[in-house]
Amino acid sequence: MRITFGILPKYIGSWDVRIFLAVLLAFHSAPAIGQVLRSADTLPSDHPTVQSVSGMSETLRERTNGRLYIGDLGAGVMSSDSFLVAQVRLGQLDIARVNLNALNGIAPLTVIPTLPFAFESKAKKRQALDGALGRDLLASLAPAGLVGLAFYDSGTYSFFSRAGFINKVRDLKGKRIRIEKGDTSEAMFRMLGAEPITLPQSQIFRALQFGIIDVVEGSLSEYLAFNYFHVAPYFTISEHAQPPSVLIMSQQRWRSLSKADRDLLREAANSSVKKQRALMDEYEAQARQVAAATGAKISHDFDHQSFRNAFTPLYPVTVRERHHLNWLNRLAIGEDELAGPQKK
Repeated sequence: MRITFGILPKYIGSWDVRIFLAVLLAFHSAPAIGQVLRSADTLPSDHPTVQSVSGMSETLRERTNGRLYIGDLGAGVMSSDSFLVAQVRLGQLDIARVNLNALNGIAPLTVIPTLPFAFESKAKKRQALDGALGRDLLASLAPAGLVGLAFYDSGTYSFFSRAGFINKVRDLKGKRIRIEKGDTSEAMFRMLGAEPITLPQSQIFRALQFGIIDVVEGSLSEYLAFNYFHVAPYFTISEHAQPPSVLIMSQQRWRSLSKADRDLLREAANSSVKKQRALMDEYEAQARQVAAATGAKISHDFDHQSFRNAFTPLYPVTVRERHHLNWLNRLAIGEDELAGPQKK
């Protein structure tokens, strides 16, 4: 911005000139109008997923001199993940962190990482999500009007119950088990004799309290964070599933950004993954130490083999495309790299 001194009226005094110049210089050096991204997460503000999105925001602020940032983390919102997905697709939200299960109905490939026993270990899961499977998964969200930014760990899932441990397959028979809307595990649980009940996370506590549901799949950290141990004192360390969560963005909001800002946003999301994983590992380790002090009854007698034998034949019930089944076969033998869209 050029400042032309000759246009200043003659009646302006020296003090007035200094004020006038200070205002002009401040305006000239101020950053461009900020672009605020609105985010949401059903988990509390101290959870690693929320903390990592906060870190993303700080990275964006620093890289853009405060012009681009995530202005509202939306922690602990009283909505279901499926509702957040709908809000992002409609452009009512810019960003949301949701469990991958909530996308099963609109992006079929997302079923793969949510299946019981899909991964041998946490390390194998992370390797697959960092590789071609992860690239294919993020690309598969585009037809649903979503941009996939990054995968976060949501903890290893186990079973907790209001009445008795879930150590054997027969322990599920006749039990009402909570599922997320759009979660394709419904068919598998039904075939194992359980009765799936669709509920958002915000209603789980009361549903357990009043006997509307009997069993929930979830991580130990969520079990403690939401005080479920008060109404579901039986926790089975099953660790039968490791469904990741994903950071999604509105496609229309994404397109409104410049290419430079899109690149910055994706870089910030990718760089937040390592931090989130480290925080999640620490969070889960602390949860194991805290669990015993709550008075919850903890079982380590989960029959892994019987559950694996029961679930594996049911995979085709929810995974029907040959390409998707190929992913399962490759993951089972440790070949997690498969041709897919390359990361730019």
